[in-house]
Amino acid sequence: MKQRLQFFRREDGITLVELLAALALSGLLVILVSTVLTTSLFAFGRVNHEAQLRNKAITLSSALQANLRNAVSISSSGTFTQFQAEVVTDALTESTKTIRVKLDGGQLLLDGTRFSDEKLDLTGTTFSRGPNDLQVNLRVALKDEPKVEPIYLFVSIKLIS
Repeated sequence: MKQRLQFFRREDGITLVELLAALALSGLLVILVSTVLTTSLFAFGRVNHEAQLRNKAITLSSALQANLRNAVSISSSGTFTQFQAEVVTDALTESTKTIRVKLDGGQLLLDGTRFSDEKLDLTGTTFSRGPNDLQVNLRVALKDEPKVEPIYLFVSIKLIS
């Protein structure tokens, strides 16, 4: 019996096969963890850029609506990329001012000044005039992130009769 216990207690170290097996398993574990980590970081970056684009598109459409809120007339008809709008500035005196809106090179210009963020590309955006409204079909994309899908917004601005 004593000889049997000595056989089980004798451990001088680990064998080369055990060491290689442990290294292989730890290598597989490291590869698995790094793959999951990099995939989640790329997904986080893409979702972050999409949220940034959505926020900028909504801000742009709200600002455009605010500037053209009291429009009385639009000087173009059909589908167009530039127009002039007569906007009421004072309801009591019925004074108006003219706002020139133009899409140029993917940027939106109001009275010759860039109105949209320089990181946005508005190529494909169109305006059209209905009987009592101005319809804006915004196509908003990020210039420096081609992998992020563009956002499409439809905005209808009622004209004052």
